[in-house]
Amino acid sequence: MIDLHTHTTASDGTLTPPELVAHAAVAGLRTLAITDHDTTDAIAPAAAAAGAHGITLIAGVELGTEDERGEHDILGYFVDVADAPFQALLETIRAHRHVRAVAIVERLRAAGAPLAIDDVLALSDGGAIGRPHVARALVGIGWAEDVSDAFRRYLGAGRPAHVGRYRLSPAEACAAIRAAGGVPVLAHPTPPGNPWSDPKRLRTMLGPLADAGLGGLECYYTGYTARVNRWLAVLADHFGLVPSGGSDFHGPHRPRSVLGAVRVPDDTVERLRAAAGPVPGNRPKARA
Repeated sequence: MIDLHTHTTASDGTLTPPELVAHAAVAGLRTLAITDHDTTDAIAPAAAAAGAHGITLIAGVELGTEDERGEHDILGYFVDVADAPFQALLETIRAHRHVRAVAIVERLRAAGAPLAIDDVLALSDGGAIGRPHVARALVGIGWAEDVSDAFRRYLGAGRPAHVGRYRLSPAEACAAIRAAGGVPVLAHPTPPGNPWSDPKRLRTMLGPLADAGLGGLECYYTGYTARVNRWLAVLADHFGLVPSGGSDFHGPHRPRSVLGAVRVPDDTVERLRAAAGPVPGNRPKARA
């Protein structure tokens, strides 16, 4: 079993890296990628635990990007966690995350929420801070029923406390991941409300992104039907991308995403490994 999309307390997950690995072992996983938001800090502590459990660990990351069409997430696999320029970029993005969280809390306080930035920082426990931490804080003070409600009422795009993310374009994210020896994959391209959900728009966007170094497409994801899996796999093949997948597991508090529950093809890891690094001159092109 394989799961290529998971998070720990290094970003907005609720399990520590060793706890996630132990959870993966119980679930019967043999290969696990940790893809925390804008940080690779979980990889080292997870590696020792993975070795003890006989699990192959893949160093990953998830970069939040934004362009004129909206927000999109790019996963990176097989990145060199010691790559200095890549780590400098991640540090810059994390610094902006902190500034963003402060601005969000200020907007919430202006709306009357009895919330302080220290309340949010306590929930992040030193990891890359994000809106889910703010959402959990809102739940804690009774201003939201759950995390989804907090996003729906306050934190989502167009909501009163929404603040934009660090301005990194999808193409820039692909270039940074490639430069760090990895392979970039477009994450969850069809969630409701995402502009990439429009089939025609998705096809239009994938071409330029593939040319910019995108190497894979997350075709298998929590909540996707078999029909969506097939459609995305056809798109991936058309643009010369590796069909990838994962649960987007954040912890047991999110019952809809179960670790290892998404069926990922057995050859995915080796195909991604082969596609990592600088874009080869003979990489597959989109079929006419």
